[in-house]
Amino acid sequence: MSPPTPTAATPRLRPSVIATAAATVAAAVVATLVVVPPATAVPDPPRRDLRRPLPGPVAVVTPFDPPAERWLAGHRGVDLAAPLLTPIHAPAGGTVLFAGPVGGRPVLSIDHGSGLRTTYEPVRATVRTGDGVTTGDVVAHLLTGHAGCPVDSCLHWGARLASGGPSGNDDDYLDPLSLLAVEDRPIRLKPTLPGDGFG
Repeated sequence: MSPPTPTAATPRLRPSVIATAAATVAAAVVATLVVVPPATAVPDPPRRDLRRPLPGPVAVVTPFDPPAERWLAGHRGVDLAAPLLTPIHAPAGGTVLFAGPVGGRPVLSIDHGSGLRTTYEPVRATVRTGDGVTTGDVVAHLLTGHAGCPVDSCLHWGARLASGGPSGNDDDYLDPLSLLAVEDRPIRLKPTLPGDGFG
């Protein structure tokens, strides 16, 4: 038995119609992907004039590693190595928002204006909530006990930028090192490779 011959009652789709339909479906898929918002992006720092909170060079032991989404795990600050009881300095002027325990951890938080807030833990605060501070003031001393610290004691230094409602649940986390003045940023040396002309 031979296949039926096409007639007016049984139209055959032309290749151009099939290609047009496939292109329409592909365009719809791409449009859907474009409309979906990307993962949370870290905003540009609002300022770059903060001073380092610890004396001496900055020694980063755990870098800033923000989560892809606000609710996912990540490292929302930097861990800086320093000896026990090292004085912690205000990196900029502001007002102490909080000094006390949070979940059993001793925390200090300073509002620097324009929605910028920095946090420090674990510390023994030398200031109280509501106190005004100026750049360089000693605001706390470093304690031990920061979870995940690979050395004897670390300062966990965080920075948040207000970006929404009063709850703070939608604030953006910033890398506090990105807020530092040029002269206070950590020095990063490029490793030498064979053939670079060194040693």
